[in-house]
Amino acid sequence: MLIDLTDDQKKLRAELRAYFQSCLTDAQRDQVFSIFHEQAPAFHEQMKQVRSARLALMQLAAADSFDDARARQAADAEAKALSGLALLRAQTVHRVREILTPEQRSRLDQLAQRHGRGSR
Repeated sequence: MLIDLTDDQKKLRAELRAYFQSCLTDAQRDQVFSIFHEQAPAFHEQMKQVRSARLALMQLAAADSFDDARARQAADAEAKALSGLALLRAQTVHRVREILTPEQRSRLDQLAQRHGRGSR
């Protein structure tokens, strides 16, 4: 797997999925689906950049001679790609939060806090 999730992250993801399946209205589910569907191409492209940069760095590390400058460029490219991915995730979360009621946002925040994350 490209980006490994911790057990806590997996548990939070499962709880969020269950929460959204049980507490959203049909209209909200459709909106969430639409948001993720719209974001999918951007996530796909960003993940391609992450994979490409990570592969370049791994190849440089495995080379017979190590080029510090090229390795730094590859590491910077990977960091930039991961940063872009984090931004896409934040934008997606924000868009989903916009369609939630205040009570639903509060419950989402409680789940996030229980797992040591701030949702707001």
